[in-house]
Amino acid sequence: AAPASVPPGQRVTRFRMRRTAMCWARAMRVAAQRAPCVTPAFRHAHASPRRNVFAATATSAEDTATSSTPWVPAPLAPVTSAYVHLPFCRRRCYYCDFAISVVGDNVESDQVRRGMEAYVDRLVREIHGTQIAPSTAAAVAVNGHSPQTDFPLRTVFFGGGTPSLVPPDLLEKVLDALREKFGLRSDAEVSIEMDPGTFDHAKLVGYLAIGVTRVSLGVQSFDPDTLQTAGRAHTVEEARVACGEVHKALKEAQASEQKQNKKSAKKYSWSLDLISGLPGSSNSTWRASLLEAVDKHPDHVSVYDLQIEEGTPFGRWYTSGVTPMPQEEDGATMFRDSSFILGAENFEHYEVSSYAKPGKRCEHNQVYWNSGKQGWYAFGMAATSHVSSREQRVARPRKMKEWEAWVDAMSVDVATTSIAGDESDEKKNDEAKAEALLERLMLGLRTRDGVCLDSLAAEFGPNTPKEVLAVLKTQPPGLAVVVGADGNERDAVEFSPGEDFTNAAVRLTNPEGLMVSTEIISTLVARVPSLEAL
Repeated sequence: AAPASVPPGQRVTRFRMRRTAMCWARAMRVAAQRAPCVTPAFRHAHASPRRNVFAATATSAEDTATSSTPWVPAPLAPVTSAYVHLPFCRRRCYYCDFAISVVGDNVESDQVRRGMEAYVDRLVREIHGTQIAPSTAAAVAVNGHSPQTDFPLRTVFFGGGTPSLVPPDLLEKVLDALREKFGLRSDAEVSIEMDPGTFDHAKLVGYLAIGVTRVSLGVQSFDPDTLQTAGRAHTVEEARVACGEVHKALKEAQASEQKQNKKSAKKYSWSLDLISGLPGSSNSTWRASLLEAVDKHPDHVSVYDLQIEEGTPFGRWYTSGVTPMPQEEDGATMFRDSSFILGAENFEHYEVSSYAKPGKRCEHNQVYWNSGKQGWYAFGMAATSHVSSREQRVARPRKMKEWEAWVDAMSVDVATTSIAGDESDEKKNDEAKAEALLERLMLGLRTRDGVCLDSLAAEFGPNTPKEVLAVLKTQPPGLAVVVGADGNERDAVEFSPGEDFTNAAVRLTNPEGLMVSTEIISTLVARVPSLEAL
């Protein structure tokens, strides 16, 4: 897409708002660890006042009528994904506010081993005590088979924490429990987050032997000063060694799989994860990290923009945009450099913070970004599951003792609260519909695939796509495009809400539109009539 025709200074100002959206990638990566709903109340102070830009486009009774029947969200597809939280870390990084359990550097001690064993035992109990998702149970009831055979898990994600501190034999117990309870496809994507300096070749091979197929390696930076400032436990040299080990091991595993000529061969891949905007970093050090990342030949690169969280050391020490934090102009340059450098190496910028070689997208994370249609199981401390479109998400306690008591009481995905379809509470129903629509827009517009306009019309009413397009038409050119069924793109400012949008999708441009995605979404919140209930 053509660059946005927005003055440079204005783009940088909008980048400041975009930081919240960039952190959505981080939030989605750990969506299963977070608050029970991924849809926050979203009214940015800089959003334009609400005005009905759509009023002139309503042309029929169907468009303007208000249904008296309560809105009911479409059911999820059968749930075939699971997130497992492994909270153990050697230390807490200065920017981290995740739910973790610090074990120190002596991770091979008997005491640490016993703690991990106890945690895994409870994980297994939680897995076995969890009900099959309603959508899965309903689908199974139709054909009379079992969820294990009809809808086995196709993605599993071990996040943390630092999952690579957990020995392979303990991880295998968790996978065995998941396989027994839900089934596990032979070609499932099984991801594990790993940190440099926490594994050797034997341990990595052990993970692959039990079924891991994808590694997410938390390098964060190839600059030694930046790593030290962030409080990371590994060195640049350890990061380089880890990249080499992971690349070699997964390449060999893929070659072996193909040699066996299996009908449903596993697909091995790895991601190199970086954090932009760390204190003391500059445009030159960031470009150097990007170039070295490319040189390591990963299949996927994740670029997370630093979010300063309250309650962390960074939250006490630093303020965004104030030295030694990068200036807003530098942050905008870092975002563009990520897109241009990785794009030149054939990485698809398929989500705000995610870049993948062809066919190497992270399947599990795409479930989060498609949460209106897909759900996921979740297990472990602070994990949040999403197994029904009509019920609130279930968040496990963030503290170890509280989570242990929760599992012992087995308060699993049963006592959930309905979020829609209550005829006696019209306001609640309107809010639920608006929140669901906001989530579709927030998550869809941060991806390369964008938001399907037909789907919006089917789920939220025929007016909704027209309302969205009417607002996007008021934005500066070069930020959003409408993609037709033939793949051709038109700038959203040129698209009339009265035009036919069958089989069309709307998406933000790369990098300019994605860089200001939060402002665009906040403008939609302020101006789209279907979001007035928020």
